[in-house]
Amino acid sequence: MADLMFSITSVKLSTDGGNTWPTDLGVTKGGATFSQTIDKLDIKSDQSSDPVAKVVLRAPKTLKLNLLDATPANLALAFGGTVNVDGVTVEIPSLVTGVERAIKITTKAVNGTYYEIVIKRGFITGAAELSMTDGDASSIPLDVKILKPTSGAPVTIEKKTA
Repeated sequence: MADLMFSITSVKLSTDGGNTWPTDLGVTKGGATFSQTIDKLDIKSDQSSDPVAKVVLRAPKTLKLNLLDATPANLALAFGGTVNVDGVTVEIPSLVTGVERAIKITTKAVNGTYYEIVIKRGFITGAAELSMTDGDASSIPLDVKILKPTSGAPVTIEKKTA
């Protein structure tokens, strides 16, 4: 049987670098998109039209999630706001600064196999757009820039058995 990544079981956040995962963001809609682009510099010589070397300058990584649970905490997280002491009101400031969290995404098990994707330092930017229609429930976009950790790889994907 093939090893498959399929859908999302949970998305959790950590404020202690991934030692504990106390915050569950609830259900998602439309899954997640993890992407990596490669920025290269082509070194050329006067004697050749082809590059003599390609130097990788950086490989920025991003994560985009769509949360379905419209909790005040999720809205505040997505828009860089805060939840008031009443627990039901979200205030979004004029200038958002974003927050840094470790993020763990667990996929659904298929044929007894699932995956855990751990982002050690995810910067949740506060850049979001909320679309409200009468055709379906609104989803709350979460835009995450993946930062370099103090040690190790910024992202780990671990295959697990159920």
